[in-house]
Amino acid sequence: IKMPIQPKGIILHWMSEYLMWKGKKLYAKDFLKELGLSVHGFIKPDGTYDKMIKSPNKAFHAGKSVHEGLYGLNSHYLGVELLVPGVNDYGSFSRTIKQKGTYSQAQFNTTVEVFKYWMKQFNIPASRVVRHSDVSGDHVRGKGKGKTDPGSAFDWKAFQKALVA
Repeated sequence: IKMPIQPKGIILHWMSEYLMWKGKKLYAKDFLKELGLSVHGFIKPDGTYDKMIKSPNKAFHAGKSVHEGLYGLNSHYLGVELLVPGVNDYGSFSRTIKQKGTYSQAQFNTTVEVFKYWMKQFNIPASRVVRHSDVSGDHVRGKGKGKTDPGSAFDWKAFQKALVA
């Protein structure tokens, strides 16, 4: 079902490239489909962009979320998953997103390129490019229930600078 939105922002997520699900190794896109979730695209470790939902159609990626007084950001924000290489469970993934070097320069560059394109196309200010943890953290979901991605391994300050360069 295509449900166009008027994008007001972009949310950066991270997930494992592959996940074990019901005894099978699934690629991230197939895993989200199994759960009835979606994002606009995935950026693989080699920097390749893999589209899932055509922007600006609504994707189901943010869950319980709030930013600048807007709630339920699926209806307002585009979403991209940067993929952590390999097969991860929640434990290994949680550790990996804190380890320097987890994310490739190719991923970083593609993310800057995609986000700058959308910022221009939909007139999105850099202040509305956010991390999943910024809009769905413990402050929104309750202590210990918040999202932590993209994690400290991602150089957020350098990313924000690159978006406005």
